[in-house]
Amino acid sequence: MAGIFKASLRMALSAIIGLVIAFVATKNIEEMYSVPTYEEITALDNNSSVLIEGNQDKVIERSRSSALRILSLSIENGSIASSSGTYVEMFDRYYVITTSHGILGACESIRILADNTSYDCVRYIEVNNETDYALIEVGKIDNRKPIRVPQQVARTKKEWEDSLAIMARTYYTGFPNGLGPLTIDGKIMGYSPDGFIYMNSYAWSGSSGSGVFSESGDYIGYVLAIDVGPAFDGPAIIENVVLVVPAYKINWASAQEFLQNEPEEEELPIYNNTNTDEETGYVE
Repeated sequence: MAGIFKASLRMALSAIIGLVIAFVATKNIEEMYSVPTYEEITALDNNSSVLIEGNQDKVIERSRSSALRILSLSIENGSIASSSGTYVEMFDRYYVITTSHGILGACESIRILADNTSYDCVRYIEVNNETDYALIEVGKIDNRKPIRVPQQVARTKKEWEDSLAIMARTYYTGFPNGLGPLTIDGKIMGYSPDGFIYMNSYAWSGSSGSGVFSESGDYIGYVLAIDVGPAFDGPAIIENVVLVVPAYKINWASAQEFLQNEPEEEELPIYNNTNTDEETGYVE
């Protein structure tokens, strides 16, 4: 009797195990051949593991996670400039670093986009037309991860030498022609006499302000413009020669100086965020 019971128990356990294995296998097959959702495809950590060396996937994720789009309205003529920027954190506050030539009006005319959500400009910290950058204070953006300054910016002489070595690999994420975020790689190809960097990559109108990262993941600068050269029928755009402003030209301390001089009784503006469905009227 005991032998029959044990045999029956073994058969029951085998049947249960078989059912579990069949269920798991079916689920795995269904998942393997199912179509991913748009949210799964566009997730910031969905980066290729093919032909990726070292920590490149982490660098790409950092680039994508900090990329923002900036829209600036000109009250005078109603035009809108579309550019790119990088979300940064320093001195326990949040900022966007972008180009100043994409800023057309006052802080109130700025909208900072992360996916389909629009955020307000809190205030301008510095708009430097000589070096062509704007440091803008913003509130916390939940669906983006800021670059920590100075920890995640190239700082030492060795870090800069490695990052700016000829043919050193680079990455940036931006919104060329209002599309994106698009992530593009490149290589350091040379330097201009006035201290800017030439990067062998691609950029278009709207890429200005995109944060450029080294292969080690350091923020090393931002996209300024693409090269324009002479041709038989007039000026020709050279899309693969991209001018980059190195991060050491940014006066990060201006944010600290602003905080030190900020009146204690001053209240920060109310921070609003609204969904943005339509955008029109781009200018270069």
